[in-house]
Formats: sequence, C-alpha cells, structure tokens
Amino acid sequence: MAGTTVRVPIAETTFSNRVFIHDYPRSSKIEAHFQSNERLYISYYNIISLGTYPSTPKLTQKSKNNASQYPIPDDYIVETEFSERNLICKTKYISVSKVCYTINWKIGHAEWSVSSTQSSTAVVNTFLQKINLKSSTKSSGLRLFGFDIEPLYHARLQIGFRPVTAVTTEQNKRFNSFGRDVQKAVDELIVKHKLTNLSGEPILYLQHIGFDCKENQVCINFKDSNSMTIQTKLDAIVRVCDKALLSHDGYRHLAAVVPSLFREYLVADRQNKINKLINTQIHVEIFNIEDIDQFNGDNNSDERASDTLVNNNEVGNGAYCSLSTLLKILIPVWKGRENPVIIPGDILHIKLGGDGRNVGRKQNHVMVTFCLLNEKDDVLKPNHQYSICLYIGKEKYETLDKVGKIFALQLADLKENGIIDDDGFHWPF
Repeated sequence: MAGTTVRVPIAETTFSNRVFIHDYPRSSKIEAHFQSNERLYISYYNIISLGTYPSTPKLTQKSKNNASQYPIPDDYIVETEFSERNLICKTKYISVSKVCYTINWKIGHAEWSVSSTQSSTAVVNTFLQKINLKSSTKSSGLRLFGFDIEPLYHARLQIGFRPVTAVTTEQNKRFNSFGRDVQKAVDELIVKHKLTNLSGEPILYLQHIGFDCKENQVCINFKDSNSMTIQTKLDAIVRVCDKALLSHDGYRHLAAVVPSLFREYLVADRQNKINKLINTQIHVEIFNIEDIDQFNGDNNSDERASDTLVNNNEVGNGAYCSLSTLLKILIPVWKGRENPVIIPGDILHIKLGGDGRNVGRKQNHVMVTFCLLNEKDDVLKPNHQYSICLYIGKEKYETLDKVGKIFALQLADLKENGIIDDDGFHWPF
C-alpha cells in the first residue's frame, strides 16, 4: 500500500544466507548463489513486477526455530526456473491476512497453473505433484518466489514513501525518523570536530530543530542530557504563567504558535508536582465561617479544630494556612537576601490586614494577608503582602473578627515565644 511506512523485523543480522548478483533496478535480472555441503546452487530471477508491501505485511512461515521471516509483497510477479521449466510466480493479497500464491508454466502450447492460500511452500508442493516429480523432491517456496532477495526488499521500502505533503497520518513518524537521522549525523560531526572533553564525551547537545513545512512550523525536540535542565526550564515557564495569569488553554495556543516551547501537558504536570510539594510544606485547611465561634486557632489540636475544619472532600466557604509555617519559610528568604531585611537579634513586626473584592455579579471574596513591617516602604508593594486566608463574603468587621480567631493563638504564641528558624536563630515578635 503506497504511502505507508513499513518496519519489518528480520531475525538475523544477515538478511539472507544467499548472495545476490544484480544491477537492480537498471536490470531486472538477478542471480542468487547459495552454497551448502561444498556445493554451489544458482537461481535466476527476472523481476516482472516488483510489488509493494501492505501497511501490515504477512510474513513467511518459519522452517526452523531460528529461521528468518520475510514480508510478502502484494502484486509481485517474478520469472524463474525450476526442473528445466520457466515458471511465473505471483502473489496477490485477497484479504488483510490472506495471500494467494500462484505458479504458471507451459508444456508445449498448453498453459498450466496452480494456486494456494496456505503458503508459498504449499503451492510449490502442488506444482511438484503436477509435474510428477518424486515425492522425495523438496523445494522452498520462499526461495522459489525470491522473498529473501534483499535488493527487492529495500526497493519496496523506498517506493512505499510518498512525499510528506501527500500524507497526513504518517507525518509525525516521518519527522521522527528524520530527527533520528539528524541526531546521528550531528553526533558524528561532534566527534569529527572534537567537540568533546578529555574523556571523549560530547560537550554540546542538540536540543531542537525547527523548520517550515508548507504553512506549518515543525519543531523536533531531542532528549536533553540533563534532566535537571528540563526541570529548571519547566519551573521558569510555570513561574511566568503564574505571574502573567496565563491559563492552560492560553499556553496551549502559544505553544502551537511557537513549537519550540514545552507541550502544555508537561507544564501542567510540573504545576501539579509543585502544588503537591507546596501543599506538603504549607498545608491549606478549609473551614466554615459559621462555626468559627468555638474555634481557638490551635492547628495542633484536632479536637478543637474539628468543629470548624471540614473534610477536603466537602465544601467550605474559607481556607487558610498556618502563619507560623509560612514564617518559617519566609525568614530564610528575608535574611538571605543580598541586602538582608532582617538580621539575627532583630525584632520582627508583622501586621495583619484584610481586603474584599467583587469577583462576580453576585460573589465577593475577602483576602487576609500579613506583611513584615521591617521591610519599611516595600510593604506597600502587592508582592510583599503574603496571603494567609481567603473566604467568601463581604468585607465586614464582624466577619473579620471571626476569622481573626483562627490566628489568635498563633499570634499569642509568636509574641510570647517567638520562633526558631532552621539555623537555630531565635526571632522575637
């Protein structure tokens, strides 16, 4: 079937145990030599019709456990000789998995023909019976039909390729095959130009190539030698998408225009992994505002929180994270800057605030944040306000007072005991 890429496995390293003398396709004549027990056997072939391989060709039967299997072509016609007779051997697929094998020959002016759908050897045995040869005479259908003729095999693979612009379903496979050849050629050039270290290992790697195919852009990505490099690039893209509020669909459309970008599913997978990592470090709890009156904000006591916190599978109207946990993560950032905001011995001053916003015609959200007053004027910048709570509702002091109870115990503990960071420094509040 023209236009389909065919990949047929051959069991042995050597394609055939016969040697072929030919000038195909300039000459249709092929001579095959086979030597056994110090005796040379010669077969002659005249290729009348090369035939083509279907997308899933049927393979020849195994004569031995370690014997090779060869694909059977469709519409294949070859002229050969056997027992001083000129034979015309033909193959024709009558279904996806069934082939009709035919042998034609002449005796005088009479024309004879035998066919079989079982195997090429079966039709050869029928032919031997017709010409009344001894029952001990054996012949291989594989060799008589010439299914193991290597130059014909490669010629059929070549005519199976249509121009890439004429196919639709095989384009990706074609580009992948092209990419493998490019990678192999580049690897050889790297060695040739000594672009290696003292150990002979390459010091540069092919990342991707891009080209125009008609009105489309095609990009072939190659495996990065360093998985950490891929992760770093994905993290950078996730950070940009978050800052630019770029949705999955938006990034998918962008990646379609710029093929060198990572596919959207890779970015989404990395986002999910980052979310899981953050959730293990800064766990988010869900609550109901109506049940806060009895809540004292002690996250370490399940009994006290059970009346307010809801199961993750349930729906609450607010969510918060531990202020103490967030501070333990931010303190190393504040003190580790080039110009540290805080140094050991400083007293940390934090301020809580809340602000409401309409997020729909009938929906309001209130966000509770805190800031470090030690940052001075930087606290006026939005990215220096750290969110610790978000709930549904309007901005009312009564509700803010309720939500404040979630953090009351944490604030009292921070004021009384301070916090000790991972380096062992004590920070008073």
